Amino acid sequence: MKKIYILFGISLFLIAASFWPMFQTFREFWAGYKINTQYDIQHAYERPDGWKDIVDSPHLTVNGLQIGIAEKPTGQLAPLTEWDRDENVPPGEITEIHFLLNGKQISSADEIWLSNRSRGSRYFSWLDILTVKNRSTGESSIKIVQRLTDDLIPLDSRQWKIITIDHNQSVTEERFFYKERAERPLAVKLINFSLTGLSSMGYYSNILQGYPNLIFPFIYPWLMFTAGLIILGISIRMRIKKKT
Repeated sequence: MKKIYILFGISLFLIAASFWPMFQTFREFWAGYKINTQYDIQHAYERPDGWKDIVDSPHLTVNGLQIGIAEKPTGQLAPLTEWDRDENVPPGEITEIHFLLNGKQISSADEIWLSNRSRGSRYFSWLDILTVKNRSTGESSIKIVQRLTDDLIPLDSRQWKIITIDHNQSVTEERFFYKERAERPLAVKLINFSLTGLSSMGYYSNILQGYPNLIFPFIYPWLMFTAGLIILGISIRMRIKKKT
């Protein structure tokens, strides 16, 4: 009987110690599964070689609509970033941009840091234009995603602007704050897909955003939680046999 209680205690300890990260992991998987099942998201910009990529042109045609990016230089240079240092290029220019739909302005102006790097686009990490199809309704829309906070702002204080052009050419503009991510999973997916977050973020937590290794998440929490369930099952079975 004492052995049963020891096994039972060990199983409860393993399950309790790994339950929260396991719950967070499955919650992230489930949220991602639902978004990926409901929406088909693609880059709107097509490179000369035919591949879809982050927008790298101030003019493009999407679903028959003319989307324009109007730039207004500020005369200021952005701070030198780590990416600039890696490629040994000068810092980009700080520019105010707003968006045009068929030649008409549809947004307020906000600043971005243009890129001089050969890798990535002119607007890399600041801006992208996406097409989004809702598989449930069949409706398609265009989403313009723009980061509003600069590279020096920590992740939990960042914010973005998301402009939606629906199938009726109706335009809406909304702000998204990092702290709202649990309430707006589609916005999280759009930011991650467009690479405008600087670093990937989860829907509720960032438990899946780091690089995996043998310890995490394989030993802790996956193996620990599984071992706890197995030992719990063994102890319960031994208890039942003991009574019979």
